[in-house]
Amino acid sequence: MGHLGFQGFILGTVSTRSPLNDQNLAASVYRHQLARPDAQAVSFNGQSLSYGVLAERSARLAGCLAQNLESQAAVRVGILASRNAHACVAVLGACWGGATYVPISIRQPAERILSLLAQCELSAVITDDDGARLLTPALLEAFPQLIIHVGSHQFPKETNADTNTNTNTNRVIHFAALPSVCPTAPIPVAATHTAYIIFTSGTTGVPKGVMISAGSARHYIQHVTCWLGLEAEDRALETCELSFDFSVHNMFSTWEAGACLHILPANQVMNAVRYVQEAQLTVWNSVPSLAGMLRQVGALKPGSLASLQKTVFGGEPLTESLVRHWRDAAPNSEVANLYGPTEATVFCLAQNTQAPDSFSRDREIAAIGNPLPGIQASIVDPEGRFLAPSVTGELVIAGDQLAQRYLGESALTETRFPTLQGQRWYRTGDLAFQDPSGVFHCLGRIDHQIKILGYRVELEEIEAHLRAASETEMVAAVGWPHENGSPTGIVGFVGSTAVDDQQIIKMLRQRIPSYMVPRQIIAMDHLPINSSGKIDRHALQQLLHQRSV
Repeated sequence: MGHLGFQGFILGTVSTRSPLNDQNLAASVYRHQLARPDAQAVSFNGQSLSYGVLAERSARLAGCLAQNLESQAAVRVGILASRNAHACVAVLGACWGGATYVPISIRQPAERILSLLAQCELSAVITDDDGARLLTPALLEAFPQLIIHVGSHQFPKETNADTNTNTNTNRVIHFAALPSVCPTAPIPVAATHTAYIIFTSGTTGVPKGVMISAGSARHYIQHVTCWLGLEAEDRALETCELSFDFSVHNMFSTWEAGACLHILPANQVMNAVRYVQEAQLTVWNSVPSLAGMLRQVGALKPGSLASLQKTVFGGEPLTESLVRHWRDAAPNSEVANLYGPTEATVFCLAQNTQAPDSFSRDREIAAIGNPLPGIQASIVDPEGRFLAPSVTGELVIAGDQLAQRYLGESALTETRFPTLQGQRWYRTGDLAFQDPSGVFHCLGRIDHQIKILGYRVELEEIEAHLRAASETEMVAAVGWPHENGSPTGIVGFVGSTAVDDQQIIKMLRQRIPSYMVPRQIIAMDHLPINSSGKIDRHALQQLLHQRSV
């Protein structure tokens, strides 16, 4: 197929193309707009942006930020947008101007957005049309004064921005009214500059911000682009929201190669196969659960994805049976399983599923593979002592892609990023082992953390909100049901029968994203307790299993 076939880093092959600025994530777009300004960079809803147009719009947005925030040394820009071409411009504009971008999901309730805003100290917010429609007076009050609207329509007047009813008096700038510019090189940033902050679930009921440096992000993008063998002729699929760090991979690896990013609208995910066929896409990027859903509805027909050459799955366990069905549907595509927590910059281990030892023993789950260049992986016991190969323990990660820290969480940072034998590591919380050939295999979680649709969810965060909503201390959240060894949903338990389960669910929907809301609430007189005096989660799992039989 004329590409590296997921072998580049193993062979020590690293891209020799040096961007004009080694650290700014927008550098690749600038480089390609100089060499190939008419090449397609983004496609969405039947319209496309060339590298020249994408660079001009990004530089124009960066100029607006610079002009209005010139007195601020460190700039954080929130991006409240759905996945579309406007969101790409927003991300690149913030990066272009040397700012830190902070994605804010439009799919989460206002209360959670307020919690995030309280931590961020944003200098500005960029919205698209969908984001602007969410702006209640309470949100605007918490927003920074500067709002830039990059949508196609006018900023909704009912949001009360620029009116006397909003005491914060936000200033709204319409991107369409800004004068065109001739793009100049992105603002140089140091390797230690924070490129983006992505929020993940937290145990206390408050999301925690993971701070990723420009150096870590650039390191990842350059090496993964090489390892996958991405080329300028590729047409890559985007299936993720900006608040999911998989989007960092999808956007910037595509643009690093000079390829085109094809954004699948959120309301069209079940038509993904037809979307690939019509656009003749060559690169698939998604969590395995999306492919699993397509299989369930009968969309994965043999040969239906014949145009694909490279498939990237990540964020969840990848089953052997799904890989078999995928190969039938995409017979010309190699299939990669990428692993990594947000704290290690998107993905840090990679496995070509065609290689030997591709699947874990007795589990039919794809191995997580070998570390990318500049990354070290090892296995430790609970005390942080390194274990021999083939011994199961906690997977720890070190190297060039570790996050700087958690935003405003110094104690948590110290706990999760310990120094072991003189080196800084990240404790993933995943059980794993390294087989005799050096390949790593993940066996699941140690703690009460699960993955739902690729999103990392702390069950303790859900429980914190369950306590508040039920006014009961005895609560539990359990991942259920399980499919191929992984949970696909959540069930909540409350140790009181004097509760309204539907009212609890309604209150939770106002506090946490939909993928974290339990599918049902089970009220019991007493929750089972284990010998340590803790809620017996295994007993609750058994109860759910018995109910399903």
